[in-house]
Amino acid sequence: MRTRLKPMVEAVCVGLALMPLYVHAEDAELPEIQVVGQAAGSYKAPVSRAATRIPMELKDVPQTVNVVNQALIRDQNATSFQDALANVVGIGQSVGDGQRDQITIRGFSAITDQFVDGVRDDSLYFRDLSNVERIEVLKGPASVLYGRGSAGGLINRVTKKPTLAPVQTLGFQFDEFGQKRAEIDLGAAGETAQFRVTGAYEDSEGFRKQSFIDREAVAPSLMLNLSERTKLLLQADYLHDRRLADQGVPRYLGAPVDVPIETYYGSANGKDETYVDTKVKSQTATLEHEFSADTRFKQLVRHYEFDLARNYTTNSVNEAAKTVTVRHTRRLRDESGWFSQTELTHGFNALGARHDLLAGLEVGQQDKSEIQWRRANSSLTTYDLFNPQLVSLGAPPSGPNPDINNANKVDIAALYLQDLVSVGRWKLLAGLRFDRIGQKRDDLTSANVDLDRTDNVWSPRAGVVYEVTPSTSLYASASRSFQPLADSFTFKRNSDDLKPEQTDGFEVGAKSDLLDGKASATLALFQIEKKNMLSGDPTDPTNRFVPIGKQQSRGVELSLAGQLLPGLEASAGYAYLDAVIKEARDSDGKSLDGLRPSLAPRHTANVWLKQSLGGDFYGTAGVRYVDERFASSTSNIVRLPAYTVGDIGLIYQSKRFEANLMLKNVADVKYYVSAHGGADDYNMPGAPRTLSLSTRFHF
Repeated sequence: MRTRLKPMVEAVCVGLALMPLYVHAEDAELPEIQVVGQAAGSYKAPVSRAATRIPMELKDVPQTVNVVNQALIRDQNATSFQDALANVVGIGQSVGDGQRDQITIRGFSAITDQFVDGVRDDSLYFRDLSNVERIEVLKGPASVLYGRGSAGGLINRVTKKPTLAPVQTLGFQFDEFGQKRAEIDLGAAGETAQFRVTGAYEDSEGFRKQSFIDREAVAPSLMLNLSERTKLLLQADYLHDRRLADQGVPRYLGAPVDVPIETYYGSANGKDETYVDTKVKSQTATLEHEFSADTRFKQLVRHYEFDLARNYTTNSVNEAAKTVTVRHTRRLRDESGWFSQTELTHGFNALGARHDLLAGLEVGQQDKSEIQWRRANSSLTTYDLFNPQLVSLGAPPSGPNPDINNANKVDIAALYLQDLVSVGRWKLLAGLRFDRIGQKRDDLTSANVDLDRTDNVWSPRAGVVYEVTPSTSLYASASRSFQPLADSFTFKRNSDDLKPEQTDGFEVGAKSDLLDGKASATLALFQIEKKNMLSGDPTDPTNRFVPIGKQQSRGVELSLAGQLLPGLEASAGYAYLDAVIKEARDSDGKSLDGLRPSLAPRHTANVWLKQSLGGDFYGTAGVRYVDERFASSTSNIVRLPAYTVGDIGLIYQSKRFEANLMLKNVADVKYYVSAHGGADDYNMPGAPRTLSLSTRFHF
């Protein structure tokens, strides 16, 4: 216990020791603070940087941006990215190999499309919400500002930062299946500096057999006001997460096998033999200088380290024999990298128009290595598919000759330019980015499948917004993104010769601020098409890729957030997604034309309401619907059934104390929340009816 708590305790102690340095005296008066914008507790997020890297009202952005803010996260007792992103329609949840947050956006995998404060954070792990102010989901291709990836969209988490208002919050959360979680949020402010530290400690169990989570997270930050126009923000974070390597249940006759939802297929000693252990550290420095009201400079440098030890099982089902054979596998990943972003923004008037220019330079380097051992065929273990009697699988495999062993290096250099032109009721947004990405892979196995290539790619975007009224806008946009092999550990001998995948996106819609700006609504129609999709060569699947295949997604989305009536907050959405694979074949040469991409529900919808009951009490209720999905794109054999789940809650919120009692999955619906996406035998049940309680103390 003491060992796991040490990083958090040390950071908290340092924070408490430093606080007096930033507060001149016990009775010192802080400068008057004027709060402008949405009222505390509102679900509406009027401003975002996600789509343009400059603060813009969402109604002026020609692209869909869904924001899950702190108020919504807290009111739902959410503690994971999966919980928070359940509020966003048009996405599908992935089991993520039991080791990471992973979703699809508009039918496209977003496995590495994760960012933190606008900086790439593509390591494969479970993020913690204790240091998250809000989560922004930018939908559609976004390479124009973010580089490689982002076919269907990306996820950007905005971290908590020091404020002029002091913060002293201690929170706890429990549920009936053994969740035990504590959070801190402490901060102090002076005239020249502000300090803040957030953190979490979790020692939880779950509804799945052997389920456990041991987690520590801590994130200190310091804002230095170097002058009236210059600020330096220093941030660090540390996360250690250890949990059961759980990928759900296998398939049987085109569906997840019908067993109790707690059934686990792995080792009888999961705590020691089938687990995922992750450590993530990062340090960030951000310097901002305001030359004038119209000209600003920003320099950001971020360094990170990622370490993964994953000991898990893979499944092979024999439906005729009604058995599942598991193989014990060990995988290690080690990553480190750095990114530098230099940006200059300048606003000016010319030829009767307002121009807001953004110019940026991004450089960086990532080193990624991977080692994997699999048990020999003679060591496989077979269980009854419907009644597995688990046995100890022994120590995770290891040895001098792993079946995977490689070292990868990615060098990034990019220039981007964006101009927002405002003329009367019109806003024109144009942007262009040039990326030069070098990739080197050293295969240390006897196969020696090395890689050394450089891609030079241009990514454009153009958008237009017409302000019909001061509160309502119409918009249209076109954008392009690309995806080379840089984020994949799957290589073949002809990888040097293949072009990056290319995605083109088009979107039109309308956005409106409603009820005197207290709520906002968005309607979007979109089409996204990805080309040059890779598949194994039917004539030589082991050694060659072939760039065949397209994927197209078309759809419509509706979203609403904010105060609908006095005392009534709402967050709601609906998405229709028509996604299809075209002109593609699998590694055996079989046509995939007409198949639906995995984890791409045709319909998704959700509603969450919070009603004031008088005094400091509030009632909450929500319902979400997810249509059926296929577990794998290459077969469309296993279907996850559609489901509807409802939650209710009672909240007490006062100045000093908050309590949130919530009953999740009120009707105790049996459903499957996620699958693998590339295989049929990993399907994760959703939680049953669960009573949870969270409390927060504000000192």
